[in-house]
Amino acid sequence: MLRKLSLKLLASTTVSMCFALAIPAKADQLIVDVVGIERLGGSMMVAVFNSAEGWEDSQGPIATAKDSVSGSTVRLIFPELPSGTYAVKLYHDENANGVLDTNMLGIPSEGYGFSNYKRTLGEPDFEESLFSLDGETTIEIKLN
Repeated sequence: MLRKLSLKLLASTTVSMCFALAIPAKADQLIVDVVGIERLGGSMMVAVFNSAEGWEDSQGPIATAKDSVSGSTVRLIFPELPSGTYAVKLYHDENANGVLDTNMLGIPSEGYGFSNYKRTLGEPDFEESLFSLDGETTIEIKLN
């Protein structure tokens, strides 16, 4: 499930960038602050979703971003999103191989996180991860 995220996130970055150029002039800004990073290096891979269907198979992010990890926090900015409800998935691609690495049991061995994440195990569903974007909105996601 999380592995699908890493493959689709990388593949959809170019498509999402093109989509962002086609958004109407009235747009809001989402700021994602990732905290709790323990290992430096690699990249933070972030995907923003506006539908449960896209969330479930990680094929439908409406925006993606990638930034290098050089400190205990990373800030990613999505400047051109329309007002609405969204959910965010992310992972720390520590070894820059483009996938969320897991151990033999399928448990992630690299950091990951979700908007509004309250559990310690498992991926939340779309509704659990929703937040509202209206104007400039900042969310904080703690890396697991």
